[in-house]
Amino acid sequence: RAREREFEFVYARDLDQQTALAYGALRTPHFYLFDSERKLRYTGRMDDNPKDANLATTHELRDAIEELIAASDVSTALTNPIGCNVKWSGQDAHWMPADACDLVAQT
Repeated sequence: RAREREFEFVYARDLDQQTALAYGALRTPHFYLFDSERKLRYTGRMDDNPKDANLATTHELRDAIEELIAASDVSTALTNPIGCNVKWSGQDAHWMPADACDLVAQT
């Protein structure tokens, strides 16, 4: 898929879903931003309108990236991701791991 779509970024598949479980993924997409020390600094949505970027009124992921580049604290470290829920292998379509909502960004 990455070659076919000519993605200019790393694209990985999580076939056994262990990475999604480890990170507490809730939706697709669900963004994770780490600093240079590999500390989680932001997790959640890209903005408040994933269907039409022109209608977005917030840009949490971009803001977090810009704050990290400026060596500032990330002002909004955690938001609810927007998108389809992760479909877990062997589970009901709406099943979520019990601790899926316990993810806390470290600042």
